[in-house]
Amino acid sequence: MHRTSRLALAVLPVMFIAIITGCNRGEILTFNRPMLGTMITITLIADSRHAGVRASEAAFNEIARIEALMSPRLAGSDVARLNRDAGHTPVTVSGETLELIKKSIEVSRATDGAFDISFASLGHLWNLASPDFRPPGGRETARLLPLVDYRKIKLHPESHRVSFVLPGMRVGLGGIAKGYAIARAVGVLRREGVRASIVDAGGDLQVTGHKFGQEWRVGLMHPRGKEILLVIAARDGDSVVTSGDYERFAFFNGERYHHIINPKTGFPARGLASVTVLCSDPVLADAYATALFVMGGVRAREFALAHPELKVILIDHELRISASKELEGRITSPASGKPEWF
Repeated sequence: MHRTSRLALAVLPVMFIAIITGCNRGEILTFNRPMLGTMITITLIADSRHAGVRASEAAFNEIARIEALMSPRLAGSDVARLNRDAGHTPVTVSGETLELIKKSIEVSRATDGAFDISFASLGHLWNLASPDFRPPGGRETARLLPLVDYRKIKLHPESHRVSFVLPGMRVGLGGIAKGYAIARAVGVLRREGVRASIVDAGGDLQVTGHKFGQEWRVGLMHPRGKEILLVIAARDGDSVVTSGDYERFAFFNGERYHHIINPKTGFPARGLASVTVLCSDPVLADAYATALFVMGGVRAREFALAHPELKVILIDHELRISASKELEGRITSPASGKPEWF
């Protein structure tokens, strides 16, 4: 008889922001709000507190709007309606949701299905937050696995509708919607006149401008500890997104299970502890961080080399670090040796 172990669930901050305050060239202000199932932190440099509050509130309102469209937990959202009805009849969605699903499918094609929003068709089997968590059996997973296939998501752009080929299919935009919300929030801050900021959604972030003439410094957490493993010098416009097996996980009978599901197996992806992607687009950084984690070390490295627009940091379970050569000189390692460059 298997004994269910006590749940060990962790939502750890993947990144921290190193901020220096006290300067007459503006004021650094930080605002926090729980949204998108995580903590959203907006750090900005403003001429006054009033201006900073106004800009951050506008950005939070935009994130809330995106959440209302794309959260599967909100009954009236586009995603909730798709998951309820699209297996039976085409469902009308917003132009934004349609475009994000289209982009998701493009990433799925580019990664040979390593990224697949239809993973949600069996994602509910992995309730890591349950105090009675136990991994699903192979038979249960095999029964739902045919529903996980991005090619069975059909877009009808002329009518802004989406349908699923098979009843029971579901989609989840959690691996790409945070990036989209970040991009929209950064756009709002720019329109509000903010020239330097960080929008951080639980470790997925984009920076703009500079911190009083210096690059923002972003710390990457140790996958198995609380210390900072690497510090990245982030440049104006950089998106920095990490997918790791330490963000949400549970133990059962001494084995660790995490939340990043391999769409081809229906079980948590194996091979890496974390993947960090830097690029100019937070939407793509979000999706590709998940895809490369699912691919594992060898395929992730090959993919990164074939896509130089992506700068990548890979950490395996032995805490060996490898990184795109383009990041040489931008990474310092206070708690580890130098990465292996590729």
